[in-house]
Amino acid sequence: MSAIALIAHTNCGMVNLISRREPFIQGLIERAGWQRPLAEDHFDKLAPMFEIRNEIDFVLAEAKRLRSEYPRIQVAPLLYRVEDNRLYLVLEP
Repeated sequence: MSAIALIAHTNCGMVNLISRREPFIQGLIERAGWQRPLAEDHFDKLAPMFEIRNEIDFVLAEAKRLRSEYPRIQVAPLLYRVEDNRLYLVLEP
């Protein structure tokens, strides 16, 4: 039997990414050497696609998507809590 362990984590930088626009752009400029207009354009185009609103909702939706793509593979949605260094199975409604 094949399986996928799908692991989300708390304190994810992609949660509410849009609210951290300026620090993200500044990071592209300082760490990656990007010019400001290119960094802003990159963020504005891609951030809405990659932003995660909530870790639990994301891992459940992704598990559902993967199950529909790979119906013979078991998918286990998990959450790693940074706060307590533990891995939890996310129960689905």
